[in-house]
Amino acid sequence: MNDVNNLCAGIVLFLSGLFGVCSNGLAIFTVYKCRHLHNSFGFLCLSHCVANFGVCFTFAMWCAPTTVWQNTFLTSTAEGKRIGQINFLFWNACVYSHLSISINRFICITFPLQAMRFFTPRVIGAFIAVPWTIAVCHITPYFWINDCFVFYEPVTWAWTFTTGPCVLYISTYFDFYTSMTVFVLMLTFDLSTALKLRLLNNKSLGVTGMRELIAKRKMETRFFVQAICQSCTFGMEILCFYVICTFAKTQWELFASTTFAWVACHATDGLIMCLFHSGRLWENRKRSVVNTTTSVI
Repeated sequence: MNDVNNLCAGIVLFLSGLFGVCSNGLAIFTVYKCRHLHNSFGFLCLSHCVANFGVCFTFAMWCAPTTVWQNTFLTSTAEGKRIGQINFLFWNACVYSHLSISINRFICITFPLQAMRFFTPRVIGAFIAVPWTIAVCHITPYFWINDCFVFYEPVTWAWTFTTGPCVLYISTYFDFYTSMTVFVLMLTFDLSTALKLRLLNNKSLGVTGMRELIAKRKMETRFFVQAICQSCTFGMEILCFYVICTFAKTQWELFASTTFAWVACHATDGLIMCLFHSGRLWENRKRSVVNTTTSVI
Protein backbone atom coordinates (compact mmCIF):
# COMPACT_ATOMS: atom_id res chain seq x y z
CA MET A 1 0.00 0.00 0.00
CA ASN A 2 2.85 2.38 0.84
CA ASP A 3 4.44 1.69 -2.55
CA VAL A 4 1.19 2.61 -4.30
CA ASN A 5 0.91 5.84 -2.29
CA ASN A 6 4.52 6.74 -3.05
CA LEU A 7 3.96 6.08 -6.75
CA CYS A 8 0.81 8.23 -6.80
CA ALA A 9 2.51 11.09 -4.95
CA GLY A 10 5.48 10.90 -7.31
CA ILE A 11 3.22 10.99 -10.37
CA VAL A 12 1.35 13.99 -8.97
CA LEU A 13 4.62 15.85 -8.38
CA PHE A 14 5.98 14.96 -11.80
CA LEU A 15 2.86 15.99 -13.70
CA SER A 16 2.35 19.23 -11.76
CA GLY A 17 6.06 20.08 -12.07
CA LEU A 18 6.05 19.27 -15.78
CA PHE A 19 2.94 21.41 -16.26
CA GLY A 20 4.72 24.26 -14.47
CA VAL A 21 7.82 23.86 -16.64
CA CYS A 22 5.65 24.01 -19.79
CA SER A 23 3.45 26.91 -18.61
CA ASN A 24 6.37 29.05 -17.46
CA GLY A 25 8.42 28.12 -20.52
CA LEU A 26 5.54 29.29 -22.71
CA ALA A 27 5.23 32.44 -20.58
CA ILE A 28 8.93 33.20 -21.16
CA PHE A 29 8.41 32.67 -24.90
CA THR A 30 5.36 34.97 -24.77
CA VAL A 31 7.40 37.82 -23.29
CA TYR A 32 10.02 37.29 -25.98
CA LYS A 33 7.50 37.37 -28.86
CA CYS A 34 5.01 40.03 -27.69
CA ARG A 35 6.19 43.60 -28.20
CA HIS A 36 3.65 44.98 -25.74
CA LEU A 37 5.58 43.12 -23.00
CA HIS A 38 8.93 44.65 -23.94
CA ASN A 39 8.74 47.03 -21.01
CA SER A 40 9.42 47.10 -17.28
CA PHE A 41 6.42 44.94 -16.41
CA GLY A 42 7.18 42.34 -19.07
CA PHE A 43 10.83 42.00 -18.08
CA LEU A 44 9.91 41.66 -14.40
CA CYS A 45 7.44 38.93 -15.34
CA LEU A 46 10.18 37.25 -17.38
CA SER A 47 12.46 37.12 -14.34
CA HIS A 48 9.58 35.84 -12.22
CA CYS A 49 8.80 33.07 -14.72
CA VAL A 50 12.46 31.99 -14.79
CA ALA A 51 12.32 31.51 -11.00
CA ASN A 52 9.00 29.65 -11.32
CA PHE A 53 10.54 27.44 -13.99
CA GLY A 54 13.41 26.56 -11.65
CA VAL A 55 11.08 25.54 -8.81
CA CYS A 56 8.85 23.41 -11.07
CA PHE A 57 11.87 21.74 -12.70
CA THR A 58 13.22 20.78 -9.27
CA PHE A 59 9.92 19.21 -8.24
CA ALA A 60 9.53 17.30 -11.51
CA MET A 61 13.10 16.04 -11.84
CA TRP A 62 14.13 15.59 -8.20
CA CYS A 63 11.17 15.33 -5.83
CA ALA A 64 9.08 13.09 -8.09
CA PRO A 65 11.67 10.33 -8.77
CA THR A 66 12.98 10.26 -5.20
CA THR A 67 9.41 9.93 -3.95
CA VAL A 68 8.80 6.94 -6.21
CA TRP A 69 12.14 5.28 -5.44
CA GLN A 70 12.12 6.31 -1.74
CA ASN A 71 15.85 7.03 -1.96
CA THR A 72 16.39 8.66 1.44
CA PHE A 73 20.16 8.26 1.23
CA LEU A 74 20.39 10.27 -1.99
CA THR A 75 18.31 13.18 -0.70
CA SER A 76 20.31 13.54 2.53
CA THR A 77 23.71 13.66 0.81
CA ALA A 78 25.58 16.86 -0.01
CA GLU A 79 24.05 16.80 -3.50
CA GLY A 80 20.54 16.55 -2.05
CA LYS A 81 21.23 19.46 0.26
CA ARG A 82 22.61 21.53 -2.62
CA ILE A 83 19.45 20.88 -4.62
CA GLY A 84 17.46 22.08 -1.61
CA GLN A 85 19.59 25.21 -1.54
CA ILE A 86 19.03 25.87 -5.25
CA ASN A 87 15.29 25.26 -4.92
CA PHE A 88 15.04 27.78 -2.09
CA LEU A 89 17.02 30.25 -4.22
CA PHE A 90 14.31 30.04 -6.90
CA TRP A 91 11.54 30.17 -4.26
CA ASN A 92 12.87 33.33 -2.63
CA ALA A 93 13.46 34.95 -6.01
CA CYS A 94 9.77 34.28 -6.77
CA VAL A 95 8.68 35.84 -3.48
CA TYR A 96 10.61 39.07 -3.98
CA SER A 97 9.73 39.22 -7.68
CA HIS A 98 6.08 39.36 -6.64
CA LEU A 99 6.89 42.44 -4.58
CA SER A 100 8.86 44.05 -7.43
CA ILE A 101 5.90 43.58 -9.76
CA SER A 102 3.49 45.10 -7.21
CA ILE A 103 5.76 48.14 -6.79
CA ASN A 104 6.05 48.44 -10.57
CA ARG A 105 2.26 48.47 -10.99
CA PHE A 106 1.89 51.04 -8.20
CA ILE A 107 4.41 53.41 -9.80
CA CYS A 108 3.14 53.00 -13.38
CA ILE A 109 -0.52 53.58 -12.48
CA THR A 110 -0.09 56.18 -9.75
CA PHE A 111 2.61 58.21 -11.53
CA PRO A 112 2.18 57.34 -15.25
CA LEU A 113 4.19 60.23 -16.70
CA GLN A 114 7.03 59.96 -14.21
CA ALA A 115 7.12 56.19 -14.63
CA MET A 116 8.04 56.52 -18.30
CA ARG A 117 11.18 58.40 -17.32
CA PHE A 118 11.85 56.42 -14.15
CA PHE A 119 11.94 52.91 -15.60
CA THR A 120 15.14 53.19 -17.59
CA PRO A 121 17.00 49.99 -18.57
CA ARG A 122 19.26 50.47 -15.55
CA VAL A 123 16.34 50.80 -13.14
CA ILE A 124 14.60 47.78 -14.68
CA GLY A 125 17.81 45.83 -14.25
CA ALA A 126 17.92 46.85 -10.59
CA PHE A 127 14.30 45.77 -10.07
CA ILE A 128 15.26 42.37 -11.49
CA ALA A 129 18.61 42.04 -9.73
CA VAL A 130 17.47 42.99 -6.22
CA PRO A 131 15.08 40.01 -5.74
CA TRP A 132 17.76 37.58 -6.91
CA THR A 133 20.39 39.23 -4.71
CA ILE A 134 18.15 38.96 -1.64
CA ALA A 135 17.41 35.35 -2.58
CA VAL A 136 21.15 34.61 -2.62
CA CYS A 137 21.43 36.18 0.84
CA HIS A 138 18.63 33.90 2.06
CA ILE A 139 20.47 30.75 1.04
CA THR A 140 23.90 31.85 2.31
CA PRO A 141 23.53 29.92 5.63
CA TYR A 142 23.06 26.73 3.60
CA PHE A 143 26.71 26.88 2.54
CA TRP A 144 27.47 25.51 6.01
CA ILE A 145 26.17 22.24 4.73
CA ASN A 146 26.61 20.20 7.91
CA ASP A 147 24.88 22.73 10.20
CA CYS A 148 22.26 24.50 8.07
CA PHE A 149 20.47 22.75 5.25
CA VAL A 150 17.10 21.87 3.77
CA PHE A 151 16.38 18.72 1.79
CA TYR A 152 13.48 16.83 0.31
CA GLU A 153 12.34 13.91 2.49
CA PRO A 154 10.71 11.26 0.25
CA VAL A 155 9.26 9.35 3.21
CA THR A 156 7.11 12.30 4.30
CA TRP A 157 6.78 13.83 0.80
CA ALA A 158 7.92 17.19 2.17
CA TRP A 159 10.88 19.54 2.32
CA THR A 160 12.59 19.28 5.70
CA PHE A 161 14.80 21.77 7.54
CA THR A 162 17.79 20.73 9.59
CA THR A 163 17.36 20.14 13.32
CA GLY A 164 19.37 22.27 15.70
CA PRO A 165 19.91 25.96 16.50
CA CYS A 166 20.04 26.96 12.85
CA VAL A 167 16.49 25.82 12.13
CA LEU A 168 15.06 28.71 14.18
CA TYR A 169 16.65 31.24 11.88
CA ILE A 170 16.20 29.62 8.47
CA SER A 171 12.66 28.34 8.96
CA THR A 172 11.24 31.08 11.18
CA TYR A 173 13.10 34.31 10.36
CA PHE A 174 14.33 33.57 6.82
CA ASP A 175 11.16 31.81 5.68
CA PHE A 176 8.03 32.57 7.70
CA TYR A 177 8.60 36.19 8.76
CA THR A 178 10.02 37.31 5.42
CA SER A 179 7.20 35.66 3.45
CA MET A 180 4.55 37.28 5.64
CA THR A 181 6.29 40.68 5.45
CA VAL A 182 6.48 40.52 1.66
CA PHE A 183 2.83 39.48 1.43
CA VAL A 184 1.70 42.41 3.62
CA LEU A 185 3.77 44.85 1.53
CA MET A 186 2.33 43.39 -1.68
CA LEU A 187 -1.18 43.74 -0.30
CA THR A 188 -0.50 47.36 0.66
CA PHE A 189 0.82 48.30 -2.78
CA ASP A 190 -1.95 46.41 -4.59
CA LEU A 191 -4.73 48.03 -2.55
CA SER A 192 -3.18 51.46 -3.09
CA THR A 193 -2.97 50.81 -6.83
CA ALA A 194 -6.59 49.62 -6.95
CA LEU A 195 -7.71 52.77 -5.13
CA LYS A 196 -5.78 54.95 -7.56
CA LEU A 197 -7.34 53.15 -10.53
CA ARG A 198 -10.77 53.74 -9.07
CA LEU A 199 -10.09 57.46 -8.71
CA LEU A 200 -8.68 57.72 -12.22
CA ASN A 201 -11.69 55.97 -13.74
CA ASN A 202 -14.07 58.32 -11.94
CA LYS A 203 -12.12 61.37 -13.17
CA SER A 204 -12.01 60.25 -16.78
CA LEU A 205 -15.70 59.40 -17.19
CA GLY A 206 -16.37 62.66 -19.04
CA VAL A 207 -13.17 62.78 -21.06
CA THR A 208 -13.36 62.00 -24.78
CA GLY A 209 -10.88 62.11 -27.69
CA MET A 210 -7.98 60.65 -25.73
CA ARG A 211 -7.66 57.30 -27.45
CA GLU A 212 -3.96 56.84 -26.84
CA LEU A 213 -4.24 57.62 -23.12
CA ILE A 214 -7.29 55.37 -22.72
CA ALA A 215 -5.58 52.51 -24.55
CA LYS A 216 -2.49 52.82 -22.39
CA ARG A 217 -4.55 52.90 -19.22
CA LYS A 218 -6.44 49.79 -20.34
CA MET A 219 -3.17 47.98 -20.92
CA GLU A 220 -1.75 49.06 -17.55
CA THR A 221 -5.00 47.96 -15.88
CA ARG A 222 -4.78 44.59 -17.61
CA PHE A 223 -1.23 44.19 -16.34
CA PHE A 224 -2.43 45.07 -12.84
CA VAL A 225 -5.24 42.50 -12.94
CA GLN A 226 -2.70 39.87 -14.00
CA ALA A 227 -0.45 40.87 -11.08
CA ILE A 228 -3.42 40.63 -8.70
CA CYS A 229 -4.23 37.10 -9.91
CA GLN A 230 -0.63 36.04 -9.37
CA SER A 231 -0.58 37.68 -5.95
CA CYS A 232 -3.69 35.67 -5.05
CA THR A 233 -1.91 32.42 -5.92
CA PHE A 234 0.97 33.46 -3.69
CA GLY A 235 -1.48 34.32 -0.92
CA MET A 236 -3.12 30.90 -1.25
CA GLU A 237 0.28 29.26 -1.00
CA ILE A 238 1.07 31.17 2.19
CA LEU A 239 -2.37 30.29 3.58
CA CYS A 240 -1.86 26.59 2.83
CA PHE A 241 1.66 26.50 4.25
CA TYR A 242 1.04 28.27 7.53
CA VAL A 243 -2.67 27.79 8.26
CA ILE A 244 -4.41 24.99 6.37
CA CYS A 245 -1.60 22.46 6.87
CA THR A 246 -2.00 22.73 10.65
CA PHE A 247 -5.39 21.00 10.27
CA ALA A 248 -3.98 18.11 8.23
CA LYS A 249 -4.54 14.70 9.81
CA THR A 250 -3.22 12.37 7.13
CA GLN A 251 -0.08 12.31 5.01
CA TRP A 252 -2.07 13.07 1.89
CA GLU A 253 -3.71 16.10 3.49
CA LEU A 254 -0.32 17.40 4.60
CA PHE A 255 1.09 16.74 1.13
CA ALA A 256 -1.77 18.58 -0.56
CA SER A 257 -1.47 21.64 1.70
CA THR A 258 2.33 21.94 1.55
CA THR A 259 4.35 20.21 -1.18
CA PHE A 260 1.63 20.10 -3.83
CA ALA A 261 0.41 23.62 -2.97
CA TRP A 262 3.97 24.84 -3.45
CA VAL A 263 4.51 23.49 -6.96
CA ALA A 264 0.89 24.21 -7.98
CA CYS A 265 1.34 27.89 -7.12
CA HIS A 266 4.37 28.25 -9.38
CA ALA A 267 2.74 26.26 -12.18
CA THR A 268 -0.38 28.45 -11.98
CA ASP A 269 1.74 31.61 -12.15
CA GLY A 270 2.93 30.65 -15.62
CA LEU A 271 -0.59 29.67 -16.68
CA ILE A 272 -1.96 33.07 -15.62
CA MET A 273 0.73 34.82 -17.65
CA CYS A 274 -0.14 32.75 -20.72
CA LEU A 275 -3.90 33.26 -20.39
CA PHE A 276 -3.56 37.04 -20.17
CA HIS A 277 -1.37 37.33 -23.26
CA SER A 278 -2.16 34.31 -25.42
CA GLY A 279 -4.44 36.48 -27.58
CA ARG A 280 -1.62 38.87 -28.46
CA LEU A 281 0.73 35.94 -29.09
CA TRP A 282 -1.78 34.39 -31.49
CA GLU A 283 -2.29 37.72 -33.27
CA ASN A 284 1.47 38.07 -33.73
CA ARG A 285 1.61 34.54 -35.09
CA LYS A 286 -1.18 35.19 -37.61
CA ARG A 287 0.42 38.50 -38.65
CA SER A 288 3.74 36.74 -39.17
CA VAL A 289 2.07 34.08 -41.34
CA VAL A 290 0.26 36.74 -43.41
CA ASN A 291 3.48 38.71 -43.95
CA THR A 292 5.33 35.56 -44.96
CA THR A 293 2.58 34.60 -47.42
CA THR A 294 2.53 38.11 -48.90
CA SER A 295 6.29 38.15 -49.40
CA VAL A 296 6.13 34.76 -51.15
CA ILE A 297 3.37 35.94 -53.48
